[in-house]
Amino acid sequence: MTDQTASGLLSLPAELRNAIWTLLLVHDIDHEASIPINQLPIPYTTHHQRVHTPILRTCQQANQEGTPILYGENVFSAHASLLATLPYFLLRHTPVQIISHTPITAPRVAGLIRRYYLHVRLDTDPRFTRAQVEESFMGVEELEIEVFQSMYASCDFNVLKLFEGVRGVGKAVVRGSVGDGRYADWLAGCMMSGKGAEVEGYSEMYIGGNKGWEAWLARHGMGWGLNG
Repeated sequence: MTDQTASGLLSLPAELRNAIWTLLLVHDIDHEASIPINQLPIPYTTHHQRVHTPILRTCQQANQEGTPILYGENVFSAHASLLATLPYFLLRHTPVQIISHTPITAPRVAGLIRRYYLHVRLDTDPRFTRAQVEESFMGVEELEIEVFQSMYASCDFNVLKLFEGVRGVGKAVVRGSVGDGRYADWLAGCMMSGKGAEVEGYSEMYIGGNKGWEAWLARHGMGWGLNG
């Protein structure tokens, strides 16, 4: 990297430079989600997303100012078992498909990541612990949990209960296969509570599937319990 302090770009006010770094380095994942999958280029990489990371190699000042924006403003996919200790640059996601880029292994920049997406399956045993969840996501700026199960109303939410100790999240979203959504909304609010806050536990026994459907099955002698 070379010193380019005399350049027109670097002589701009800091707020304008930050706006330029944001345009160059922040991936608009909501826009990409609106593009049909069959219209995406192959291979689908950050090159097609107009995330211009080479700008960070032009000089020291660009690197120092742009790196926190690249890692702090983009959404990263947390690893299925290692969670925030091995995040991936998230390009696009659907309930059944995640397109991500190279994993982030350098601790210096991984520590700058504040926005996470996590795909959670309810129909398999979790490969992480409650302690890992809290260490990974406590106090992050944004956490989106996409919930999946292979058959509707076939599982309880025991995996999601591992997230009940997370606090201080700026924006939490729990969506996907979440039954009537009430437990998901409670969990999101729980995670957005202040650090150290005591939150009253979710008291409703039934937290998955559809109550009306369960009642219909029971009346016709076909009841089956989701919680054992």
